[in-house]
Amino acid sequence: MPDETPAKLPVALLGGVFDPLHLGHVEMATAALQLDGVEEVRWIPCKELPHDKAPPLAPLQARLEMVKEYCSNRPGFVCDEIEYHRDGPSWTIETVRALGAAHPGKELLWLIGADNADQIGRWKDAEELWHLAIPVVAHRPGAIGELKREELPFIGDERWQQIDRWHLPAVDVDISSTRIRALLSAGEAVDNWIPESVLAMIESGGWYYQRSS
Repeated sequence: MPDETPAKLPVALLGGVFDPLHLGHVEMATAALQLDGVEEVRWIPCKELPHDKAPPLAPLQARLEMVKEYCSNRPGFVCDEIEYHRDGPSWTIETVRALGAAHPGKELLWLIGADNADQIGRWKDAEELWHLAIPVVAHRPGAIGELKREELPFIGDERWQQIDRWHLPAVDVDISSTRIRALLSAGEAVDNWIPESVLAMIESGGWYYQRSS
């Protein structure tokens, strides 16, 4: 069982574009609060994608406000604006370095969707990153939820044992932001996938709806 002395209580970190925030994110964060010693999940909206992907449809301020709205008055959830206030691409390694300095002695748990688990060995400065933070993979219906040892060939046995003892409880929601955006663009209902207060913001902003020319 992880060390739960006050200096070592872990902090769970949920980074993401949140374009938009949906119940898959919520379930992952809620599951993290069930991990031994975790009292806080810090939601970290990505300011600028560091890789060559299509930019978010919703502007940064809107994505940040979605997270702030959802986390408000929810014990254990905190919106962390660390990437919002940093210039340049939002590299995970830079975020983890900064949070490690801000929370000395804390175990940092970086929450990862199961569909990204086979990519983390190729993230920027991966060897340093996964020595500073523990990758914790979410179990999602239809996706492999276990992190494989071979994905992190640069990790020694002692560190792997530290990583391997953390397992996120299974989540039931099988949805992605890509799917949500497609449903909204098609004019289909997403009430079952989006928190009510966030849906109101989406409807007001109109970022994901198909616009007539």
